[in-house]
Amino acid sequence: MNIVGIGGRNRSGKDTLAELFMDAGYFGVSFGDITREFSRKRHADKPDPISVANMTETSNWLRNERGPAAILEIALDRYNQAIKKGGTFVGLVLFSIRAPVEVDFILEHGGDMIWVQTSDKTRYERSLAAKREGEPDITFEQMLNQEQLQEKPQPGLPAEVQMNIPYVQDHATIILENEGSDRDAFIEDARHLIETLK
Repeated sequence: MNIVGIGGRNRSGKDTLAELFMDAGYFGVSFGDITREFSRKRHADKPDPISVANMTETSNWLRNERGPAAILEIALDRYNQAIKKGGTFVGLVLFSIRAPVEVDFILEHGGDMIWVQTSDKTRYERSLAAKREGEPDITFEQMLNQEQLQEKPQPGLPAEVQMNIPYVQDHATIILENEGSDRDAFIEDARHLIETLK
């Protein structure tokens, strides 16, 4: 299996990179989109169902209820269903990787794990410019505080079912910088990277 994983903090450029992989013939599945689907339902009674805090809670709940690989299994099922329907793809790109079990699967199958590196300030500026429906207005400090929920296991749940962003970053085989506002330069770098991985 030709498999690539993409990790990075919110608004780092993961989705843009994944879209370029899909343009190059990969089948893509966003772990973030899967979590958002569940979070919108699970937190439907709240004004911010897809805040970082609610998304983190939903992700941990999914993994606790269905096993540490719950989101990975949903993603692989979507890929396999696409294959059964006759789809042909260069490979599989899994993006918004957040948990150790997901990283380990990709590396154990000979894949590359890409970390998209972007400063906190740049990510915050991007979040203000492109806020999703259901995301709250938050300050820079609130963004960083909420993201701490994904930095290390929280009390009350087994560590293996929780997000661990430092683990994802530490196990990356490729680092792709995406700093500043020059989107064209990032896209050029990303396309060059994709060519080297084909």
